[in-house]
Amino acid sequence: MNYKILYAFCLILLIPQILVSKGIAIIPSPQFFQEKEGVFVLNQGTSIMVQKDLTAKANQLKNYLEPALGFDLSVTSKSLSGNYIELKKDKNLAQLGNEGYKLEINPNKISLSAFSEKGIFWGIQTLRQLLPDAVLREAPVEGVKWEIPCIVIEDSPRYNWRGLMLDCSRTFIPKEEIKKYIEAISFFKMNVLHMHLTDDQGWRIEIKKYPELTKIASRFHESFDEPEEYAGYYSQDDIKELVAFAAARNVEIVPEIEMPGHTYEVFAAYPQLSCKGDTSKIKSWFPGLGLHKEIFCAGNNETFEFIENVLDEITMLFPSQYVHIGGDEAPKDYWKTCEKCQNRIKNENLANEDELQSWFVKRIEKYLNSKGKKLIGWDEIMDGGLSPGATVMYWRSWDKTVAREIPEIKNDIIFTPTSHCYFDYTYEKISSERMYSFNPVFNEQNQTPGNILGVQANFWSHLDRTSPQIDRQLFPRLLALAEVGWTEKDKKDWDDFKIRLQSKLKSLEIIGIHYFKENY
Repeated sequence: MNYKILYAFCLILLIPQILVSKGIAIIPSPQFFQEKEGVFVLNQGTSIMVQKDLTAKANQLKNYLEPALGFDLSVTSKSLSGNYIELKKDKNLAQLGNEGYKLEINPNKISLSAFSEKGIFWGIQTLRQLLPDAVLREAPVEGVKWEIPCIVIEDSPRYNWRGLMLDCSRTFIPKEEIKKYIEAISFFKMNVLHMHLTDDQGWRIEIKKYPELTKIASRFHESFDEPEEYAGYYSQDDIKELVAFAAARNVEIVPEIEMPGHTYEVFAAYPQLSCKGDTSKIKSWFPGLGLHKEIFCAGNNETFEFIENVLDEITMLFPSQYVHIGGDEAPKDYWKTCEKCQNRIKNENLANEDELQSWFVKRIEKYLNSKGKKLIGWDEIMDGGLSPGATVMYWRSWDKTVAREIPEIKNDIIFTPTSHCYFDYTYEKISSERMYSFNPVFNEQNQTPGNILGVQANFWSHLDRTSPQIDRQLFPRLLALAEVGWTEKDKKDWDDFKIRLQSKLKSLEIIGIHYFKENY
């Protein structure tokens, strides 16, 4: 064997990683890029040339760059020559999908093209990452050369769902903090914010038909002396503002309204919807009772009237095609002793309480479908029989159960296993490297995942409850998840990612993120 040829071939395979390590620090790593000689320099003569239907994106790019640059970038639909940025849609890039883009940077011109506006936006994020990190500052920065290395990139995501779940129930997360996280995840091309809005510890969204939910169920009971800032709710105007803010950044907000379990907070305001009818007193998860046995009464027709009325307002507020209904950890002790629930089991010819939960979920799914929405539930919605139209968010440990259960699922699935994606866990248990190692497929031999929508990190707010604490739990390992969801497995390299990650820590600081300092 000619070992010189073999060595040269190995170097060719390693070139993408080497080039990225030497200055092309983009997260997530593009599917294809080629570095070229030279740089493009942003200066006072730079303009943005745009097709008229992309004027909003051009203005968005302008607004991203101008505060730090300290000079204006004009936007025009007229032809330009020399030192300009061009944004354009290109039907020939359909093979890159709605989120794909092509970015070509030459010394006198930047050309950003995509099949759709979503691709244009992700290309803008890549362009921002190629600039000095000072471009993220909100005031003019002196003494910086606004140079962008010349490069050709063709890029598109591996998976359509690259998400973050924020638990706003156990601890209320203020609107401005939510915006900060939307801004941060969109910078790294993540496209879903899953808001866990209701749980045993609080109801966090205004429902006009049921005002007691926010008057009573959004607050911890006074006898438990919880800090005032951990309670609260989002008004419907707040939600509209967040949805619009996210949409402008390619982020879809998916609401979660828990049922049939994790509903203890509802019974602080509407106890008649539970099996026992007791009025609950809401306390924080820790050092509270943890999982409560109280559950929606599945035999009470008023329960479904309540849920449907709530979902009417939820589906009007959130344009997402999905509504998450929870479905996890539903204790069935009270169903077993509830006369109404037992009558429901008998009248619907159900075998047991697991089938009652399946019946419950399918009834809600049918209602959501009538509103043009798709149902997502945690993987317990498989218990007792899974509807073929439901999307499964698989959260249980990847290492122990996935090999047994996942291959049997024909539904759309999003992977969020505790073994890799639970960001309330410590970094000793789930480091950025462990997150980066996750490969969201059914098995390593699977060549046609088909129904895998993607991957998501979950953050539960029962332990870390202040903004700096939440920041550190999310970052920097959220950047590892961003690359897992976007970049093909054979394009990933942990050692290279570490170098790019180090270069992006300053960006996190500028955004206002208090990231965890890992030792690699």
